Amino acid sequence: MLRLAGAVTVILGSLILGEYFGMRTEFRRDQLAELELGIGFLTGDLEMRLAPVYISAETVADRLREPIKGIFADFSQRLRNGESIDRAWIRALTDRYESTFFKAEDIRSLYPLGRILQGFDTEKQQKGIDVLYGYMDRKIKELALEAAGTKRLYRSCSVLGGILAVVMLL
Repeated sequence: MLRLAGAVTVILGSLILGEYFGMRTEFRRDQLAELELGIGFLTGDLEMRLAPVYISAETVADRLREPIKGIFADFSQRLRNGESIDRAWIRALTDRYESTFFKAEDIRSLYPLGRILQGFDTEKQQKGIDVLYGYMDRKIKELALEAAGTKRLYRSCSVLGGILAVVMLL
């Protein structure tokens, strides 16, 4: 009876682990979409010149969910402390990197936003933002396609690993 309970525990544990790793791609996709939404809110506020960047970033942070909310809140706070837009954005992204499901390539692709927002030429700003949106849209579509296959792969591997662990333990 104890062996059976142990076997069930091992298989369930491996299933939960496989499910978590399978969903990481979906989490990354959702966080990129949330960040894209936040950047849209921020650039919309800045285009209308309603408020300084730090106030706009703070307002955007209030409209988003964690951990993306934290990126914009951190960005706003750094701007309030006198950092340049470029430096504040990069530091907000890198400091919050561990709390997201982003990969290093995502963070590096988002770095230019600080330089884009710092510029005064609105036409160049819009072109830069369009390039950034293009990357994010493409990456979100790629991740949507990848998510189903990745989830199935991790689920299958976790079941197989759990069964192998049970066989070895019995």
